[in-house]
Amino acid sequence: MIPLLLVSLAASPLSKQPNEERVERVLASLSTREKAAQLVMAYPQINKTAPVEVGGILFVGNSLKNLVKAKERIDSSIARAKIPPFVAVDMEGGPQNRMKSVAELKELPMAREMAKLDDADVKAWGKKVGLAMKSVGLNMNLAPVLDVAKSGHMERNGRSYSGNEDVVVTKATAYARGLLEAGIVPIGKHYPGYGDTDGDSDHALVVSDWPKEKVLGNADVFVRAKDVLAGVMLANVAYAAVDERPAILSSKLVARVHEQDWLAVTDDISIALLANAINGTTEDVLVQSVLAGNDLILTTAPPDWDKGIDYIGILTRAAEANDAAKKQLEESCRRVLRVKDRMGLLDGK
Repeated sequence: MIPLLLVSLAASPLSKQPNEERVERVLASLSTREKAAQLVMAYPQINKTAPVEVGGILFVGNSLKNLVKAKERIDSSIARAKIPPFVAVDMEGGPQNRMKSVAELKELPMAREMAKLDDADVKAWGKKVGLAMKSVGLNMNLAPVLDVAKSGHMERNGRSYSGNEDVVVTKATAYARGLLEAGIVPIGKHYPGYGDTDGDSDHALVVSDWPKEKVLGNADVFVRAKDVLAGVMLANVAYAAVDERPAILSSKLVARVHEQDWLAVTDDISIALLANAINGTTEDVLVQSVLAGNDLILTTAPPDWDKGIDYIGILTRAAEANDAAKKQLEESCRRVLRVKDRMGLLDGK
């Protein structure tokens, strides 16, 4: 692994505005299939020599245990991609530490513990995490968590910084600023806020009975951290006062994300509860996620897994058969490319 101190630091990835002319030029050069592929963030593909089409690559579980091999895999994937991908992981801290093999990160505290630290120390942890990520080729962190949880699932597992929204905003912002100084783009989660909701949305459909005012109040916590986020990951929770469908399938909530000029990122769409929630299939969830306006569709399955679905093909066919899907695909691809341009991934294109 590259020593952390030897990783060169560029300006914050969010410190510049996108080159709109270049974004439009790149967008116009893409086929419908290539545009569809830019919306998919998936586990690394199985075929290690074929072109990499997806817009994002996701590392989960123990996939970063061997960082030398991970870096080789990332470098190879980038070299095989027409448009450089986002390369993401969820480095929150505590049990969510995917990079325990890095000496400097072995004691990375969970969010609840970070909340007890000075802001400067939280930022320093964010920078350490960012440098470690950058050294292996990662460029996006699906963190920090901005859920305000006095109790419930996110309080019990320590992933929420606090039940006090001021503390959440302050500490999450400090962590994100550290990431940005290392050149890593933060994605806040789980919009509009898990809050004190009980139940784990990875294993069962969670429906919040919050009044609309509480839903929007929790969403405003994310807005207070606007300047340090490239986007937000929406929750697989349904907020009945706003929409009976889970947040990732709610065009109303996704539209509020876009009001902040953020990327709208889904949580994992491959879990069965989402298909059950709409009385459909994972394919239906995929298409409806795009129709709802999401820009990055996240799946923990490899895009070329023979036991999975053909994410790119399904979206391509939907866009070719449905004008609304085609229009939404174009808009989402543009938002993806704008963030990539801000990160320098489109330089030379």
